[in-house]
Amino acid sequence: MKVAFFMWGLMAPLQAIPNAVLGALAKHESPLNEKDLTTALLDLGVWDGSKALPGEWEADAGIINVSSAYLMARPKVFGVQTLLVRASKREGQLEELQITFADAGSFFGYLDRRVPNGMSAEQAAALLQERVEQRKIQFEEFYIRTAEQLEANLKEIDKRPRDFKRGRTRGLRAIYRQFEHKESGLLIQFLEAKDRLLRVRLRKRQSTSKSWLDSSQEELGVRDRLKALSTKVTETDRGDVILNKVEVVPQGYRPYCGLNTLVMVARYLGLHLDEDWLAVAGKFQNTGSAAGSDMLGLYSSVAREARFNLNRTSDYDHEIVRRSIRAGMPVIVWRRWDRQRDQLHTRISHDFLTGKDQRFERIEEKRIAIKKEAFTTSCFGHCGIQRRASGSYFFRELGGDV
Repeated sequence: MKVAFFMWGLMAPLQAIPNAVLGALAKHESPLNEKDLTTALLDLGVWDGSKALPGEWEADAGIINVSSAYLMARPKVFGVQTLLVRASKREGQLEELQITFADAGSFFGYLDRRVPNGMSAEQAAALLQERVEQRKIQFEEFYIRTAEQLEANLKEIDKRPRDFKRGRTRGLRAIYRQFEHKESGLLIQFLEAKDRLLRVRLRKRQSTSKSWLDSSQEELGVRDRLKALSTKVTETDRGDVILNKVEVVPQGYRPYCGLNTLVMVARYLGLHLDEDWLAVAGKFQNTGSAAGSDMLGLYSSVAREARFNLNRTSDYDHEIVRRSIRAGMPVIVWRRWDRQRDQLHTRISHDFLTGKDQRFERIEEKRIAIKKEAFTTSCFGHCGIQRRASGSYFFRELGGDV
């Protein structure tokens, strides 16, 4: 049986549009900031539920029956300053701690393309290239220093780490160095993706999986998984067909519009993936842009890891969209970006959430003309809404009276 989620695209460069989502973490004044939590996080009490995790935690997008939350603090772990500490719990029981120490996406963000007035095109290009190179040097120095310190401290725990691979699909496979903490029996898996990502995962030995697909989904056949997905579809009295449980993953000030939308779908399908690792797997460069990445290959790899197929087309087919959404399968749309369209989408989304009817005039092509440099392949989001009564579809700019 072939099953697919769909992606529609309008031809444009792989280049993102800024969308700053300011998290509270960087501004949060926590007593745990810069405090070393190694002992607390390795304490078996927090893993068997007899003790609470330290600090204040904020919930974020989960996966199937696994909840996720991140610590509202930036402590040290294994003697090294962290960027983010995330906890995953299954039925209330701690299953994994994921600790990020370095991430190129957060460091580079979007490239500052502002240049002084009066510069020629050649001078502006040279200035932008100089900015990129300076940032690369800064991150490389930080990355090497952090990696060396972290590795040295982990070898104090276990001098003979072993390799551990996760990901059944070649394009998503991650190779960790696995250390064992003898006192607790916990596994410490160290991911070192050169010049992109430094991360540690803490897990119990029995919960370690070699696939990104959740263990509850690995045990099911395709038919059973499809049946479960179909239960996430609801229809309102006014004819809206909605996919539930596709949770938003904030993009932040990073060129990750396509990545974050893919992560939303991946988690909905039961994959324990995030945008930071997908940026590594997708060959993102440290340039403050998505240019040069292998986004199309990445989308296909995620589909294979989920044991589904990806159908990609530039031709919109309303019946395929209807069938896909009614079956509980997401549809991802890549589109050109401009401010007028974005404002329209925002208004329609707001009207939908507040119960208003989404009736709007069709935008004439001459009114949406945009400059070449503003074109983007922007993964706007999942199509989880279908209007039955009016025959309209959420992403109208795909063309035609859909």
